[in-house]
Amino acid sequence: MRVAAYLAEHPDDVAFSSAGELGVLTATSDATVVRTVKALGFPGLPALKQLLRESVRRNLTPAARLNRSLDEAGDDPRSVLAHVLEDHIRLLEEARTTIVPEDFATATQIIAEARQTVVFGLGSLGFMAEYFALRLARLQHPAKAATATGFRAADALLDLGDHDALVVIAHTSLAPEARTAIEHARTVNARTVLITDSLAEALAGKVAVSLSAPVGASGTFSTQACTLAILESLVLAVAAASRESATNAMSLLNQLRSQLGAIDSTAAAGSA
Repeated sequence: MRVAAYLAEHPDDVAFSSAGELGVLTATSDATVVRTVKALGFPGLPALKQLLRESVRRNLTPAARLNRSLDEAGDDPRSVLAHVLEDHIRLLEEARTTIVPEDFATATQIIAEARQTVVFGLGSLGFMAEYFALRLARLQHPAKAATATGFRAADALLDLGDHDALVVIAHTSLAPEARTAIEHARTVNARTVLITDSLAEALAGKVAVSLSAPVGASGTFSTQACTLAILESLVLAVAAASRESATNAMSLLNQLRSQLGAIDSTAAAGSA
């Protein structure tokens, strides 16, 4: 009954969740979720999810997302702030239960041991990719962001090899460029870390490890709080894996910044 109630009350979430994730969210198990779905007359969870996804997609226009978010948050700026903070806290608590610690440790090891890390993100997620690549580079871990679309996306994949890591940030849909990147990584034996809301089940076996990053109800504006928290955690974990090297890199960064600051001061004095 608990599972059935959740399926009825959260159709948008069910449409993009795995049986394991639903088991966690309902405090039951993946087997209980599957049995419940079959008891409701569906041949299995994929059939139910397909039906729900078709319904969700009809309501996923930007205007529909905005209006639903505004309906939930209200018109007063104070209520908007409270709503957004509460939503972020809820999603972070959800991530605490859906991220498998062993998977996070595996993702850290893949990145820490890689010759280089290519971080793939498109659209607004491209900013996340660039931020993560920058933070890794500051640890003197070779990293670059792959944010281009179309033919230009191939450039970032040219030197990907079997000692490299590919990090793909993709939440509810996989663009052709991301799909190509994952397939190419498999071809050259690079290991892929997927950061996603709902694609872990669909890409199981195609990536080395998936980390759950809930982005909120599919019919509202998505939030990247969990994505950012995971990226920040990975940076710190990679630094911990090679603490002396990371500390030396930060010291060098600070030294270079000081030198550049002195150059700026000299230039300013000369132009005064």
